[in-house]
Amino acid sequence: MTRAFTLYVLTFTLCIFALASCYTPRYVYSPAAHNVPVLLKKGDSKLAFNLSTNFSKRNTAEGVVKDNRSRGFDLQGAYAVTNKFAVQLNYYRRTEKNNGDFSVNNLDSSVINYKRSLTEIGIGYYHSVMHNNRRIFQVFAGIGFGKFGFTDIGRNQNNVFHNNFHQASITKLYVQPAFTVRSKKNFAASLSSRFSVIYFHNVQTDYTATDLDNYKLDSLSYRPRLFWEPAVVNTFGFKKLPGLQFEFQAGLSLLVSPLFIDYRSFNFSAGVLFDVPKLFRKK
Repeated sequence: MTRAFTLYVLTFTLCIFALASCYTPRYVYSPAAHNVPVLLKKGDSKLAFNLSTNFSKRNTAEGVVKDNRSRGFDLQGAYAVTNKFAVQLNYYRRTEKNNGDFSVNNLDSSVINYKRSLTEIGIGYYHSVMHNNRRIFQVFAGIGFGKFGFTDIGRNQNNVFHNNFHQASITKLYVQPAFTVRSKKNFAASLSSRFSVIYFHNVQTDYTATDLDNYKLDSLSYRPRLFWEPAVVNTFGFKKLPGLQFEFQAGLSLLVSPLFIDYRSFNFSAGVLFDVPKLFRKK
């Protein structure tokens, strides 16, 4: 009896590992770059263009191609309408890809291609903690609308070809507090902590009910998902070009909600930002 039970447990465990090894995630969410403007007074502004990536690249190991890339850009704008309040506008776009492991032990040849776009608008409050404007606290809150979709092409374990799609409309609510430390006028380091609530709706797909269950997509529109997204943002520039700066940031995305979904958890962005009035301001 004991030996039979041990054999049963071992067989069950092996089956679980086999099923897990054949699972290719369908990522339904990917984080955006943080818009953390360094605003000191009315009229200060930010216009930024960032290239974004997850640093993953296409590689081949033992004859199996591995691809889990995320590439895209973030356009960001902000303007201080008073000495305390500001508005921001963000646009996010991603082109992503990941594939299955079609090898001896894993017969998933799926190739998933993603396209995402999202537009956000927000309003915020900023305040200098010190008289010399070296320490700044800010908090922005806003709403975003967009579409996340992907195509799934490949062959299943029975060598049957499939070509499926999945698309959902996105409504995003976010609150983003941040604390910035400035060094003179040429460098600023910010710690940002964004909380994003994502609503998936108007889902369109040709997956079967079994597929949706297998890929953790069946409960997508049941409840919103909450993410905690911390990030470190750094900007630096030059005294002779006060309206031009360079920015780079690294951020994580962590699912807080109990309902599971597959999502990307890392984003790195780098680019340039402009404070347009300062570019043309006379010395």
